[in-house]
Amino acid sequence: MTMADSAAPVDAAVMEDIRSRMQTHPVIESVTAERAGDTISLLELEIDLDRYPEGIDEARLEIRWYTNGDYNMHYIETHSDRVWQCRWDRHQNPHTQRTHFHPLPAADSKTAVPDQPPDHHPSAIVTRTLANVRDRIEDLWE
Repeated sequence: MTMADSAAPVDAAVMEDIRSRMQTHPVIESVTAERAGDTISLLELEIDLDRYPEGIDEARLEIRWYTNGDYNMHYIETHSDRVWQCRWDRHQNPHTQRTHFHPLPAADSKTAVPDQPPDHHPSAIVTRTLANVRDRIEDLWE
């Protein structure tokens, strides 16, 4: 299953709410919304590079949320010599549970592990994902 695949359509209301809230989030530099017609199909959140040590060329979080509660939060960190990525997903997966995490450095589908967020509300998942991104930034400084 790829990031764009789900059994349900993208949830336009949730995507608009996330877009609106992320425009003022302190770690987010900019928010870009890809659209399919009038509906947001993908949110791309550029993370403020001033928060990272030197050597990181780009950092972003791509978000999709679906009407059936499935979601995809794809963190991508571009270094001068490599790309690190991970994903927090909720969708059917033959390798693990419906709600799962694909860890750094490659977000490989076969390395997915079960994920148990305490709350499945969109704002809680986005908040938790950004907390994980902040943890990653702290790890890079160590």
